[in-house]
Amino acid sequence: MSKKLILTAALLSLATPAFAADIIEPAPVVKVPIVPAPIFTWTGFYIGAHGGGAWSKWSGMDPTDPLAGWSSVTASGGVVGGQIGGNYQISNFVVGLEGTGACSSVTLNAGGPFGGGAGFNLSLKNGYMATVAGRFGVAFDRVPLYAKGGAAFTRDKYSANNGLAGALAGSANGSFNRTGWLAGGGVEWMFMPNWSVRAEYTTISASAASMSSR
Repeated sequence: MSKKLILTAALLSLATPAFAADIIEPAPVVKVPIVPAPIFTWTGFYIGAHGGGAWSKWSGMDPTDPLAGWSSVTASGGVVGGQIGGNYQISNFVVGLEGTGACSSVTLNAGGPFGGGAGFNLSLKNGYMATVAGRFGVAFDRVPLYAKGGAAFTRDKYSANNGLAGALAGSANGSFNRTGWLAGGGVEWMFMPNWSVRAEYTTISASAASMSSR
């Protein structure tokens, strides 16, 4: 009787480790999903601000002396304004449409550029510049190189005095609108999400569309 009890206890003790091993399972391996890196694109709408320098060349005739010949004067100043537009990217190519508007401080104050008397004085000031242009470029990830072209609109004010006295004295002042075309290009850099900077050079050629004087 006592021998059977000892044997049973021995069998149970041997069987216990084997039973415990059967119920212990390794912890499940949690697989972290692989998230693909986002693909950068220039597609979308944007709004921004710009500023810089500008040069303007006026060609015309002395408004106080219609018999004088044509001549040209050049002035410089600054511009500050904003732009709004949209881009669409196809492979590495980016196409877009952009509108800009800027206030201008391009002003000329000079004596006698168109002839007239010794005291002749002319003042010319460019009031604003507005453009609507298409853009086409090639993107190297976050840096696109682009060209642009479209229509331009501007308004100038003038004031002139021929510096003469008596019956020969003459003066004129007024304003005129100009319309024309633009062409240019530049480079842009997206330095952080939703923020970019650009450097651009644009040439505008415009002629007088309407004039008012007094």
